[in-house]
Amino acid sequence: MRMWHYFLAGALLLAPALLVTAVLGLAFDGSKKHLWAGLFTATLGVGVHTLVILFMLVTGRVLKEAIRARRLSDGFLAELNAFFGRKRAYPLAGLGASSIVAAGVLGYSSRGFGISPVWHWLVGIGTVLLNLWALQEELRALKENQRLVDRAAAELDQFDRAQEAAGVPPPPEPPPAPILSLKNGLTLLIAPWLPYLYWSLVVWRGDFTRMSVHPWVELSALGFVVTLLALRRRASTA
Repeated sequence: MRMWHYFLAGALLLAPALLVTAVLGLAFDGSKKHLWAGLFTATLGVGVHTLVILFMLVTGRVLKEAIRARRLSDGFLAELNAFFGRKRAYPLAGLGASSIVAAGVLGYSSRGFGISPVWHWLVGIGTVLLNLWALQEELRALKENQRLVDRAAAELDQFDRAQEAAGVPPPPEPPPAPILSLKNGLTLLIAPWLPYLYWSLVVWRGDFTRMSVHPWVELSALGFVVTLLALRRRASTA
């Protein structure tokens, strides 16, 4: 399956989830049904939009390395530069995810901080419209990105066959990325506290006593160890 297939599956879940959450908010304002629907929609929405950003970043890096290592056609390079020059999927995915989070935060803020619920309603309606528009634009960008990846793969295969026919040995495989890297360590050190802070500040409205630090502290401690080992390894190879 292609990446846009996974995105389409997530989008087909997210679109009705947005509408159901909005209807529950209008019909059962402040009820548990609306709250749980909003939590599910926010989690799904951030995940779907993050998938787009990650895929664009990864494929952009892969295609950049392909251009650096092999000679691709000038027409393909021009098409590739035009696609990534637009960068339309990035702001849409970021705005879509941010709007969902903003709507959820304003929903809780109207209870605990005295903010008018009108802001939650306005942002919520805007979030639904923005995300429904962004999803179709992101799907179009993913399909176009997949076509570029397939075209690059076809050109690279053709280049390798020509090199093999000419008796040129293939380039050596790059070494695998180390597991004990500084990037992995910092990610594991910081990332576990994001859901902890979300549940403590948003769900429980700042009542940290209702949120356990486990298993977040253990995961963060593991990330700290990985970070130290990665720094020691970098220092020994410097």
